[in-house]
Amino acid sequence: MEFRLLGAVEVRDGGRPVGLPRRQERLLLAVLLLRANEVLPVDELVDLLWPQDPPARARSALQVYVSRLRKAGVPIEGSRSGYAVRVAPEAVDLGRFRQQTARARALKDPVLRSAALAEALGLWRGEPLGEVTSEPIRARLCAGIEEERTTALEDRIDADLAAGKYEQLVPELARLVAADPLRERLVIAWMTALYRTGRKQEALTAYADLAERLADQYGLDPAPALRRLHLTILRDDPLGPVRSTADPTTPRELPVDVSLLVGRDELLADGVRVLTDRGREEAAVVCLWGAAGVGKSAAATRIGHLVAEAFPDGQLFARLQDVGGAAVPARTLLGRMLRAVGVPPPAVPDSLADRIRLFQERTADRALLVVLDDALDAQKVEQLLPSGPRCAAVVTSRKSLPELKKATHRQVLPLEDATGNDLLVRLIGRSLRDQAAIATVAGACAGLPLALRIIGSRLALSGDDALPAVAGALADDEARLDSMVAGDLAVRTSLHRSLSLAEPRTRELLARLSLVGVTEFPVWVAAPLLDCDEPAGAAAFDQLVDLGLVELAGLEPFRRYKMHALVRSYAAEQLARAGDSAEPMRRYLEAVHRLTALANSAVNHGWTTAAHLRTPPAPVLPDAEEAIEADAIRWFESSWGLVDAAARSALVGGAPELAATIGLLLIGYLGVRELREARNDLLTTIRDVLAETGPLELLVRIELARHTYRVVPPAERRSEGERLRGLAEQTGSLDLQARAELQIAMASVQLADYQHSREHGLAALALIDRPDGPKHLRFFVLRDLMHVAAELKDYDASISWGEEAIGLAPPDSNVQAEARVVLGEVQAEVEQYDAAEAQLTKAVETFSALSNDHGAAQTNSLRAAIAAKQGRLDEARSLLTQPKALYAETASRYLWLRIGLAEADIAMAAGDYAEGRRIRLQLIEEVVASGDKSVEQFIRDQLDNDPRDPANRR
Repeated sequence: MEFRLLGAVEVRDGGRPVGLPRRQERLLLAVLLLRANEVLPVDELVDLLWPQDPPARARSALQVYVSRLRKAGVPIEGSRSGYAVRVAPEAVDLGRFRQQTARARALKDPVLRSAALAEALGLWRGEPLGEVTSEPIRARLCAGIEEERTTALEDRIDADLAAGKYEQLVPELARLVAADPLRERLVIAWMTALYRTGRKQEALTAYADLAERLADQYGLDPAPALRRLHLTILRDDPLGPVRSTADPTTPRELPVDVSLLVGRDELLADGVRVLTDRGREEAAVVCLWGAAGVGKSAAATRIGHLVAEAFPDGQLFARLQDVGGAAVPARTLLGRMLRAVGVPPPAVPDSLADRIRLFQERTADRALLVVLDDALDAQKVEQLLPSGPRCAAVVTSRKSLPELKKATHRQVLPLEDATGNDLLVRLIGRSLRDQAAIATVAGACAGLPLALRIIGSRLALSGDDALPAVAGALADDEARLDSMVAGDLAVRTSLHRSLSLAEPRTRELLARLSLVGVTEFPVWVAAPLLDCDEPAGAAAFDQLVDLGLVELAGLEPFRRYKMHALVRSYAAEQLARAGDSAEPMRRYLEAVHRLTALANSAVNHGWTTAAHLRTPPAPVLPDAEEAIEADAIRWFESSWGLVDAAARSALVGGAPELAATIGLLLIGYLGVRELREARNDLLTTIRDVLAETGPLELLVRIELARHTYRVVPPAERRSEGERLRGLAEQTGSLDLQARAELQIAMASVQLADYQHSREHGLAALALIDRPDGPKHLRFFVLRDLMHVAAELKDYDASISWGEEAIGLAPPDSNVQAEARVVLGEVQAEVEQYDAAEAQLTKAVETFSALSNDHGAAQTNSLRAAIAAKQGRLDEARSLLTQPKALYAETASRYLWLRIGLAEADIAMAAGDYAEGRRIRLQLIEEVVASGDKSVEQFIRDQLDNDPRDPANRR
C-alpha cells in the first residue's frame, strides 16, 4: 500500500486508488502518517480534528474513523489511549522524499546533485493537506515538512550555482525571493547569481531590500554570511568557489567588529578574563550596562571577537529588542538559536518551556558563546543562557540587572573628554583647522560614542566647511538632537528606547527636570516636580540612573544628579509634548522659595537685605530641611546655581516679585562667598524686569542691594545713591531711606569726602532712631561711622563706634567679623597691637566657620602687614600663604590690594626699601584707575610717611 501526503492526501493499493470519501478520515490518516510509527494520544488527535468545537462524543467518532481506515487496509495500531500507523518509510512519499534528498546531498558532482534533488522535489504535487483541514491547522502540521522542501530547493540551487548555471538561475531566484523576501539563503544565492552575471547594482539592491525588511519587521541585521557577501560585492572582490549557503558548520553570528573602539581597554581585559577562566563550574556571564549610546554593544562585540577562539562550537548573537524597542519573545529567539546550533526545523519544539529545555540540553557539552544585546529584564536573559560550564554569555542592557546574581556586572561609562576628542578626530580621518571647535563639538557629544560617530561621519564628508554649522547646532538646545542623525543612527531614537523602559512617574520626572534650568540638581527637586514625597521622588531618580539618563554626581550633603546636554534637549522635547509644565513649575518654585529662606536664615551672615521677608509655610521637605539645618553653607554650595536659575525662571514665567524674593534670599550667601559677578548679574536681571512691571518699593530694594556691590566709579555710585534716596522717599519706607543714606555715605568715603560721609551717616542714624525707624540697620550705620571717624583721625570716636557696632551685630556673624576687621585696623593705626590682633584673630575664626575664604584671606593679609610693622617677618610671610593661594584661584582685585599692602610692609621691614616703594606705587596706579580716592590717600600716606624708608628721613 502506498501513501501520498505531498499534495492531496491519496492512498493506492497495487496501483489502484483507495477511496476515502470523508474529509475527517483523510485528515486523521495524514496526521498519523506525518508522524508514522509514533503513537499519538487521543486528546491530541481530537484537538487536531476538531480544533474549535469538538462534538460531545468526539472520542467515539475518532474510534469510528479508525475502524473505517482499518477496513480500507490502513495498518493502524493502538487503542483508546492512542493510535499509530505502522509503515515503512518508503511506503509514504514523504519518507521517499527524505531518503532521496539524503542520497542526493552525498553526491559530490554538482550536476548530479542538482538532478537528484530535482527528482526528489518532483514528488511534491502541491500544497500538503490543503483539502482536508483549515489553514491554521495545516500550517501547524506542515510547517516542518515545508521547511524541508524549501531547504532541498535551496540545496538544488546551490548545486546549480556550483555548476555555473548563473543565467538560468536569475529569473527563478527572482520569483522565489519575491515570494519569500526574508529567506536569506535565497537572497544569498540571488545576489551571487546577479553578481556573477555582471549585475552588481541589482545584487546590492537585493541586499538593501532584505536588510530594510529585517530591520523593520524584526529589528535584526542580515546574517553574517550575507554581510560578508555584501562587503565582497561592494569592494568588487572576486567570489571564491561556491559553497553551500546552508553553512551547516559552526555558527559564527557575531556582528562585524567596529574599527575604532577607544577608552575601553580595562573593560575589555576584564571581560576576556572572566569569559576565559578555565576553572569555572558553570557558564560564565558578563553583563555590560550603561546609558543609551555609550557603546555597550560595541564593547560586547569586541569582547566576543577577542574570545571567539575559546568557543570552538560557535558564537550566537541575538538582539532582545526590535527596532521600535519592543521585546522580541524568548520563544522566537530560542527558535533561531536552536536552528543555529543544528536542530532541524521539524525538531524545534512549539512551547517556550520545551525550547528552553532543548537549548540547555544542546549546550550542556559545548563550548559556545552567546551574546545577548539590549536585554530588558533578567528573567528573559536566564531563559536564553547556555548551560554548559564551557559556555559563556555577554549581556548588554540599558539598566543594571542585579537579578543576574552569578554574572559579573560592569557599567559602561561615557568616554573621558580627551578620549572622546581623540575618537572624533580619528573618525573624521583628517586634520581640521579649528581644533578648538573640534574640542567643543566633542564635548557636546557628552562622551557618547554613538553621538561622536554621528558627528564624525558628517565631518568626515564635509570637513571644515560644515564645522561651524555643526558646532552651532550642538549649542542650540532646540536643534541639538536634530543634528545628531546620520543614516540609521539617531541619538533621539536611542534615548527614546531607554525612556520607554521607565515607569510613568519616572518619564514625567525626566521631562520636568528640564524646568530646573541647570545641569546638576539635588534629589529633593523630584518631590515638587512630581507632587510626591521625597522617597518616591528619589525612587524615580534611581530609575533614571539605572537607565543611564542621569548620573549620580555626589552624595553629600545630599544626593545630587547631573544630566548632559543631549538628554536635557530630549527632556525638553518630552515636556513640550506633554504640555503640563505650569503646575509642576509653580510647586517647584514654591519649594525653592521655602528652602532658600530657611537656608538664608541659617547662614549667620548678619545682612538685613532680606530681613523683611517671611519663610513660607509650605511645601515641607523634611530630608532637604534636615540637610539645611545640619549645614546651611554646604546646602548653598550645592544649590546656589539652582536657586539663581529658579529666580530667572520666575522672571520668565511672569512672577517678578517671586524672582526678587528668591534673589534677595540668595545674595546673603553670595556675599559671604564673594561671588560678586553672579550676585550683580542676578540683581541686574531682576532690576531690568521690575523696572517695567514691579512695585516701586521692591524695585528700590533690589536697586539698593545691587548698588552695594557694583564696581563703578565712586562719583557715579554717589549720584546713583542720591537718585535712589529720592525713590525711597516716594515709597515712604524709612528702611529704604536709611539704606540710601548709607549708600551715599560710603560713596563719599571713596571720594575722600569724609565730612559729607559723616553727615549722611548721621542722617541715616536719625531715621533709625525715629519711633518707627529700622532699628536693625543701626549696626551698619555705626560700622560705617567707625570707618569715617578713622579717616578723620578721630580714633577715640572710631573705636567707640566700632565697639558699639560689634555689640549690636549677631554673634559670630559675617557682619560682626567685618566690623572686627575695621576696628582691628584702626587699633593697629594707634599701635594697640594686642587689641588689634585679638579682633583680627576672632574675625578669621568667624570667617572660616562661615566658609568665607575671602574674608579670612583679607584679614590674614592685614595681620601680615601688622606683623611686619612689628618686625615678625617669618610670621608675616606665613600669614600670606592662604591669601596668595586664594588669589591664584580667583584673581580678586580686593585681595590683590590687601596682599600688596602687606608685601610692601614686609619689604620695608626687611630693608628692601626700593621694593616696598615699587609695590606701593603699583598699588596707587591701580587704585587711581578705579577712582577710589580714600584708598589712594591711605597708600600715599604710607609711601610718603613710612619712617622706615630712608627717602622719608631727609
